[in-house]
Amino acid sequence: MENLFYQLPTEIQFTYKYGKEDFEIPRLPEAQCIVIPLVREVIAPILIRNNDTETITDILAAGQRRVRMIASKTKGVERRRGDQILRALNMGGKMAANKGYIRKDQRIGEVFDLNTYVFGYSANADIGGKATICSVHSAVLYSDALSVQAVSKVADEVFRQGGISEEFVTFDAQDKSTSSKIFTTRAVLPPALFVQTLVMTGNRMTREALDHLLLSIGMAGAYGGATATTGTNLKTHWCGVYWGKLERPINAPEEILRKIGDTTDAKTIVSEIAMLMQNKEGYPEKIPANDLQIYVDNLVQAFEENSTELNTRYAQAKTQMSHLFDAWFMKPETEKGKKGKKTKLEQETEEVE
Repeated sequence: MENLFYQLPTEIQFTYKYGKEDFEIPRLPEAQCIVIPLVREVIAPILIRNNDTETITDILAAGQRRVRMIASKTKGVERRRGDQILRALNMGGKMAANKGYIRKDQRIGEVFDLNTYVFGYSANADIGGKATICSVHSAVLYSDALSVQAVSKVADEVFRQGGISEEFVTFDAQDKSTSSKIFTTRAVLPPALFVQTLVMTGNRMTREALDHLLLSIGMAGAYGGATATTGTNLKTHWCGVYWGKLERPINAPEEILRKIGDTTDAKTIVSEIAMLMQNKEGYPEKIPANDLQIYVDNLVQAFEENSTELNTRYAQAKTQMSHLFDAWFMKPETEKGKKGKKTKLEQETEEVE
């Protein structure tokens, strides 16, 4: 892991010299691509609905009709888990999912945080009395997850929901009628396997950002629709970390599916993907799947035990992100508008130090 951390930046701000005034932006992209392939194993029925609530999202890929789980189905869950981690550490997570708003008396850096940087976010903001949409591009790009097996082998009609009263009947004693809210739901069943890739380009991910991504994935388990009914339904298998200067076509799940077999054994798929990622089509640098799994397990343990070292890294990232987002979105404010005075952010940073 240290070999990978050495490749990651420590500074994420850049002073752009243009026109009469310099201004701060995130660092300009560099030639770097890091990819983390994942195998998602279905361990309980999972609902992956299309526009029609009774059908499953599917796609023709690598020669057959497969289940397609769009990126937001997994990314949204892991982004929310990331917010929960920051809240538990008191290091951020101040916005509810999809309800971001920044008042005029708030700095952007008070609300946007490490989770914003890793997973991306957009929020309405009042900046200087002007309504503004502040958008942050995700540092990690999620592909759609495609099933290894054909949709016909892993989907079935399994749920009949709705209209069940406390007396366990469908008859409503109050209005003397039988409920019409019974329907059949199609679900993806075990032992379905999905292939997905997470790609990070431009040399943007710091060590703290990467740790946060790994921890957010490592602590998530309930995906898809109706998880109150189905509960934890996906198990994530790490296939290692691979990196080089430029992105390869093998990052696409469809390319991976063209080259691996149709099996229900997750370990076999992990092994085959690992071989693909480090052959001539893959990347020059790697971290094996077992090493990555051990690292993630240690991260989860450190979080559970409230590790001082982990908390310190998160505190450093919190300050770094606050500087970045304030410099990115807001004009510098000096005390009483006097020239030469330190900004409010600089004063608060000195107090913390």
